[in-house]
Amino acid sequence: VPVERSGKEWQVGPNDAGGAKDGELVEAEQAGPKSRMGLPRARVMSRLGDPSAPKAVSLIAIHQHDIPDHFPEEVVHEAEAQRAAGVKGREDLRDMPLVTIDPADARDHDDACYAHADDAADNPGGHIIWVAIADVAHYVRPNSNLDREARKRGNSTYFPDRVVPMLPDHLSGDLCSLHEDVPRACLAVRMQISAEGVKLGQSFHRGLMKSAASLTYEE
Repeated sequence: VPVERSGKEWQVGPNDAGGAKDGELVEAEQAGPKSRMGLPRARVMSRLGDPSAPKAVSLIAIHQHDIPDHFPEEVVHEAEAQRAAGVKGREDLRDMPLVTIDPADARDHDDACYAHADDAADNPGGHIIWVAIADVAHYVRPNSNLDREARKRGNSTYFPDRVVPMLPDHLSGDLCSLHEDVPRACLAVRMQISAEGVKLGQSFHRGLMKSAASLTYEE
């Protein structure tokens, strides 16, 4: 029975069920002409599990909207060939106590922050705020396989139980994730804020940082 109520029923023969049981959520493709009952035939391509399970909503959305949840082999190989950036050509920010703040179950930590009182005489009561993000462009070069795949996806897609990432895990969950106590390439902005909350100035930095802590919203 199709997930969409307006869809037609399909007939799946014993040899095309792929081990799926009655009531199980599956992905299927058309398999030959209509049956004697006038129903289109289908072949089970993959078993997706219990349709009443929480993950079913995510799986249905992924398949209904053609959200790409697998990466082409050449994209994975290009990602896995990348190595962590060093300090050469970058400002060394590793001693700055930047921290990430994310949900407790987050795997990718792509931004960090740090604030301290401004000791400038002309900014009494003011603060300096640093915000750093992962330097994704260091690894994703224009018109590379990674770049073309990322442009096709447009963004990471978040579901209650999973994330369909824009970049392979070697980048999204590792080299471009600001893990605690691990040097990571970053782009940072330093902002001078007055006691009244007005931004007085800013500067931009290409650096190498090391997160002092991976905090959660609850913390």
